[in-house]
Amino acid sequence: MSTQVHFPKLHRLIHWLLAFSILFILLTIFLRSTWMDKSNIAALIQSGLKTDNLAITQQQAITIAKSIRNEMFQWHYIVGYIVGILVLLRGFYIKKVGVFMPNPFKNNNLHDRLQGLLYIAFYLFLACVVITGLIIHFLGHDFIFYAQCKAFHKLSWWGILGFMFIHIGGVIFANGRDNKDTITKIING
Repeated sequence: MSTQVHFPKLHRLIHWLLAFSILFILLTIFLRSTWMDKSNIAALIQSGLKTDNLAITQQQAITIAKSIRNEMFQWHYIVGYIVGILVLLRGFYIKKVGVFMPNPFKNNNLHDRLQGLLYIAFYLFLACVVITGLIIHFLGHDFIFYAQCKAFHKLSWWGILGFMFIHIGGVIFANGRDNKDTITKIING
């Protein structure tokens, strides 16, 4: 990618909107599985009610906890739609302007081939997350392959997270070596 002179504004806008949307969704996942875990919230509810000499069952507390957590998790769905739109925009942008990554199927060096394959994997993971997320959200538990869809949705997020670490590390590494202004280009063009 050292031949890339600059990144156009639309490219940078899609890049950063996608990056921050993914980070936000990862934050909702993190909150849901830690502080906003239904068992943790249920225990807090029962503890608070106990101080007022009130009691509810564990299942009632979990039902209340889920309703509290679901309010926060609605943002996961909203930003998920944004990610879907951004993936479509990126696809149209690539078709119109061209690809800003090495072609892994040409006779490039190993680094460029791996970089190209990594980007392809990233967009495949993103497409899987969006498609399975829509299936989970709209078809829900009634869908015959709900459990498999949910498992694949979670697994795809691990692929995206792995890409992010490799991408950020690679950009920092490249910026320190041969592409001294890689970070500046993606921010300022």
